[in-house]
Amino acid sequence: MLNITDPCELKAADIYRQARTVASKTSRSTDSHWYRVPEELPWQWHLWFDGGREVCSATFSKQSNVWQPGPTLPLANLTTGEGVSEILGELMSSRYFQDKPKALGVILHVADEFALSEIAQAGEALGEAGEDFQILRYNLVDDPKEVLADRDVSTDANSWRLLPFWGAPTGQQKCAAVMLSRSREAFLQTLLTCAENLRMPVRTAVTCAAVECLAALPLLRPEMQEGCLLAFGFYKFTAVFAISGTGELQAVRSLSHRSGQQVPTGFGDILWNMALGAELETPKVVYVSSQPQALQTAASDLEIYSLSRQMIHFEGVNLTEHPALAVIPGHRPEFLIYDSTAVEQVRSGKTPLAKAGTFKALWESWARQSFMDTARLDNLYPSQQDLRLLRFSSWLVYLLVFCLVGTGGYGTYSLFAAMNHPSWSLTPTEMLQTKSKHEQLLQEKKQIDVTEQLLQPRSRGWVTLEFLLQLFPEDSGVRLDSFYYTADATRYNGKKTKEGPKGSVGMVRTWTLKGLVKPKAMELLSTLNTQRGLSALFDRVATATGDESYRPDPSRQLTVTLTQGRNSSFDSQAGPGDLARDPTLAFPFNFTAALTQTLTEKDALALPLENPF
Repeated sequence: MLNITDPCELKAADIYRQARTVASKTSRSTDSHWYRVPEELPWQWHLWFDGGREVCSATFSKQSNVWQPGPTLPLANLTTGEGVSEILGELMSSRYFQDKPKALGVILHVADEFALSEIAQAGEALGEAGEDFQILRYNLVDDPKEVLADRDVSTDANSWRLLPFWGAPTGQQKCAAVMLSRSREAFLQTLLTCAENLRMPVRTAVTCAAVECLAALPLLRPEMQEGCLLAFGFYKFTAVFAISGTGELQAVRSLSHRSGQQVPTGFGDILWNMALGAELETPKVVYVSSQPQALQTAASDLEIYSLSRQMIHFEGVNLTEHPALAVIPGHRPEFLIYDSTAVEQVRSGKTPLAKAGTFKALWESWARQSFMDTARLDNLYPSQQDLRLLRFSSWLVYLLVFCLVGTGGYGTYSLFAAMNHPSWSLTPTEMLQTKSKHEQLLQEKKQIDVTEQLLQPRSRGWVTLEFLLQLFPEDSGVRLDSFYYTADATRYNGKKTKEGPKGSVGMVRTWTLKGLVKPKAMELLSTLNTQRGLSALFDRVATATGDESYRPDPSRQLTVTLTQGRNSSFDSQAGPGDLARDPTLAFPFNFTAALTQTLTEKDALALPLENPF
């Protein structure tokens, strides 16, 4: 097992080195099973013992919801930890699970002890409403001595977890601390050591069997609708829970068995006093046990008490004959709260008890409280996010080293290639020849660039005709009398040198139209008289012809001059014959338009002034 030191006791550099060791020697950075609680894992091993000769061992495949008997484990091995590696090897095979486990959740159900401790100033700790159990719950785990009434306790030998009494009447005790010894944690620590050496995620928990049995009541007695005293008989003790008529927990007692007896001494008196404290109308005891002899002994003892003292109604529940436990190994009700089918039945609220707040809370988390503080052990290790960041930083370091080596290699190669270039061996005469040839090539390239710019298509006839078609579509109600198109260079304002003018000049293109229009074409002329409509026209022409000289641009200026008037030749009474002789009689309006596009000297189509040759 890795020698892990508390990070609070290490310096930053030591923490980094310890994290690198954990990342390299474990699978914590890649396997999320390390960070899950045992009941969430798909493969589970449940151990139940009550201090007798045998340990009930069961395996549970959560994905398929299948229970089956687990490997045999002698009771002595729970203390010595012997044979753990062999048992772990068996569990890692597919013998006890439908598929080979990738992780294992180990849950130890302690049924050989059940001690209750009083909470100091529970009323103040629970707040004004008296229901703030979560704060008290965490305080009891972190610092039990500050919460318990008896502060002279050993936290190294025992551990405590909170059990609220959700149905306790006003003025009575609202909660108690359940205590279990930590003598079985050595077995689990040995199991964790073997699992870590195998790089196998194993998560452990220690639970109280008596509280788990209480949580299973909605499945053991689904028809129960009245208050009662619920007694669970174990080998060394009997746990008694007072349940109200609404199904809420009111009080708890732990009664030890003396001199090998199967029921506590003074069982009847204790039950009668609990019934009075719980204000039960009819004292009724439901005794639950897996031992027929214990059921018979309890029934006989309470029958004698009822005849001689006070009447107590008795009802026995034999766990070995209960249908809800038919597929559970050992017929243990403690395993029910981990069964997927049982969890779904309780959550659906099909039984009256399942709707009570007590059992909702027990099935949510309270019944599965672990008495082994695995969170403190987990805090010694880096979190999964930290390990992933560390792995990413390692990749980044490798990448940086590769880049540095690549850059150094490329620089060395470039230096070597430059030092061995043929130009180093040129004579002065050859250098002058090379320079002259280079200048000649530059001059030729410059001439080619100027010639290409000069020969760019700036004004094509068919594009001009398409311009007219885009301006006045067919049957638009326009008759053109004349059309002129000119393309002129702008005036050169630059400085002239001995070699001639430098740079380029812009270009002005003008389209002059004159004609007649019908009323339906007046809207077309109105649109043309706006900047937006004019830009849209030039854009349509550029798209239709592929001529980028028509493409609108902020550096290109578009202007229009439009004059409209009435046609003096228009005759609204003209017949078809008259119109055939003189078509102008059908047009009530005339117009004259001049469209101008100015390209500056910085435009890509500007005319170069330099002589290419």
